[in-house]
Amino acid sequence: MAGRTTTMFKPFISALLGIIALALLPGYRMLRAQGYPPAGRYYDRSTVSPADRTIQDLRRISSRETFSHAEHERYEHAIEHLSQFAGKLYGGRFDGGKLNRSIDDLRNVLQRNRMDPRARDVLSADLNDLYRYRSSNAGYRY
Repeated sequence: MAGRTTTMFKPFISALLGIIALALLPGYRMLRAQGYPPAGRYYDRSTVSPADRTIQDLRRISSRETFSHAEHERYEHAIEHLSQFAGKLYGGRFDGGKLNRSIDDLRNVLQRNRMDPRARDVLSADLNDLYRYRSSNAGYRY
């Protein structure tokens, strides 16, 4: 009789587990979205260069939001070119070509990669900072 009772409850238990999973899904998405804090929470935006800030954001977001090899490569290209630009800048040389390439790479990430809306907002703010930095030709300091 005990085997029959267990068999009778299997559909009920499966349905209950399904309902619990559906109930927890919105909470999981909210917790995951909280990984993208408002600007300035991880660092003081005024003391970090736009390139360094963007590199940090790209690394943090790519660790959570990369779904394919192509998406991962787009993040890596953007990080690589921004790192090269930052290295030359710290050496005293403003390389506008590297900055332009970095901006194109970041724009490509935003246009082609799937990501959480908060992550997209963070990278969009970084892109706007890089545009301003380029237009001022490194005229403001960090």
